[in-house]
Amino acid sequence: MSDYFETMQKFGKERFDAVAAASASLAKEFEAVAEDSQNYSKKSFQDTQAYVQKLMSVKSLDEAVETHSDFVRLARRDFIDHANKLGDIYFNFAKKVLKQGDGAVARISGEGFAKSKAA
Repeated sequence: MSDYFETMQKFGKERFDAVAAASASLAKEFEAVAEDSQNYSKKSFQDTQAYVQKLMSVKSLDEAVETHSDFVRLARRDFIDHANKLGDIYFNFAKKVLKQGDGAVARISGEGFAKSKAA
């Protein structure tokens, strides 16, 4: 019976260590998300300002439509690039967290629970 409690205590410690490591990794990932979002927002704002200035100076409807089409095409491309970057950041974070969790569970289930069932 004491083997079971020791196993559970070890499992709890390993889970705590895994959560602490994941928390540090989580902070880094959120910093990366915030930085990328900030850069995207700045660029988007600057592009919109340039678009409005260019739109104010057009002389014909055809020019306005062409200016708008160019702006929309570039804004869409930038948004998709930003979304892909965020997706990669979240995917890599999830991979790290799952890898840490799998290692701890495999160690505990392989050694601890087999002992407790045998006793």
